[in-house]
Amino acid sequence: MSTFLVIVTKYLFILLMFFYVWECFSALRCKNPYKASGIFQRQNGIIFLTYFLGITTIFLNQQDTTDIGVIVLGGAQLCYLIVVLGIFPIIYPNINKAILSNMCMLLTIGFIMLARLKFQYSIRQFIIVAVVSMASLIVPYLMSRYEMWKSFTWIYAFVGIGLLACVLVLGNVDNGAKLAINIGGFAFQPSEFVKIIFVFFIAGLLSRSVAFKNVVVSAVMAGIYVLVLVASRDLGSALIFFMVYVFMLYVGTAKARYIFICFAGLSVASVLAYQIFSHVQVRVSVWLDPWSDIANTGYQITQSLFALGSGGLTGTGLYHGQPKDIPVVDQDFIFSAIGEEFGAIFAILLILLCLTCFIAFLNTAMQQISMFNKLVCVGLGIQYAVQIIVTVGGAIKMIPSTGVTFPLLSYGGSSILSTLIVFAIIQGLAIVGTTKHPVKRKVPQKGAKHVKERNTQEIRKIEDTQEIRIR
Repeated sequence: MSTFLVIVTKYLFILLMFFYVWECFSALRCKNPYKASGIFQRQNGIIFLTYFLGITTIFLNQQDTTDIGVIVLGGAQLCYLIVVLGIFPIIYPNINKAILSNMCMLLTIGFIMLARLKFQYSIRQFIIVAVVSMASLIVPYLMSRYEMWKSFTWIYAFVGIGLLACVLVLGNVDNGAKLAINIGGFAFQPSEFVKIIFVFFIAGLLSRSVAFKNVVVSAVMAGIYVLVLVASRDLGSALIFFMVYVFMLYVGTAKARYIFICFAGLSVASVLAYQIFSHVQVRVSVWLDPWSDIANTGYQITQSLFALGSGGLTGTGLYHGQPKDIPVVDQDFIFSAIGEEFGAIFAILLILLCLTCFIAFLNTAMQQISMFNKLVCVGLGIQYAVQIIVTVGGAIKMIPSTGVTFPLLSYGGSSILSTLIVFAIIQGLAIVGTTKHPVKRKVPQKGAKHVKERNTQEIRKIEDTQEIRIR
């Protein structure tokens, strides 16, 4: 019975994902609020149905926990989805429902995959998601006071560099890179939060002035961030910081030549990094030919490719694949696990879903009147998009693997916490952008008296004209 259900549900997952993504693009084109409301209601229904199918399949096939454990977790996660999708729009009527629905759909897929891979990880992830989501209710109010956040520009700069320097000095080496610091038995990855701080710093700097001197200062500070990350061998985060800065600089200055200058610098820096760091040389050689050392350095990427290949277009179905053969599958290579058991069609639709999320971020940026808010939206949107490209690219061997997680899907306290904060900030700015605050202009007393006298004269002329016509 469970085998039959797995075979049926793997096609239902693809069908539901197709309709959900279709509604995502329909929502982007829709200008009628009543039609848009219907779209979001249908999306919410698809989210609940997807989760129900997933948790039912897990209940019938689980081996890492008891039936009661699956029922309790399933009930708690369903309650969470109901609260977020039903209560949040009531508290904030101007919330961006497209971003909210997409966030819940991605979390739903993540809940299902983590419960299938490591049930205990799914419990930990859900606790973090629930707590942060409730705390994020205050973010829209905080973001409405953007002038306050703008005044902390240089505080962001030094706090961010300080946190990265702490990792460089005190961080634990993991696969050749210093990524996290152990605090009370928990691994804390500061770079996930420094990404947000960095965006606020560059937004504050460029919103004040885009004169050449200010651009040079921003480039120097961004270079310091990247150099500290390179020294820590956190190359994935270094690439994300670089791309965020390039596109924020372009939006702030509207000068395309800065993009070419930055990418020329990236090319030179990449060659130097390859020559200096043996860690980079190993990753590049594994990327070029993982089959030459398949039992050692190339094992992770080859297992990822085997998983994607065995999944085919429609996937093997939940619990019918071997995703646990991939090292660190629940973090860096969760996309490969999804591709194996849900199939290539589902994986492509997942990427399109993330694309609509990115477009919604950019639409929010275009609604902003404040340049600071606009740059924050663009920076966080680019950060989100580049992180997905790096994660998916590493899993399919498009680029060397960099150890970056998939936002909202991969396991990791720091990653999920920072991503939820990013979505909360974007929602806050979406509310700010759609809330109109008309500016009342005070008319000078003399001008006001003049306008009143002129209106009185015009009224008298009209009355005289009407009287003449009556006569």
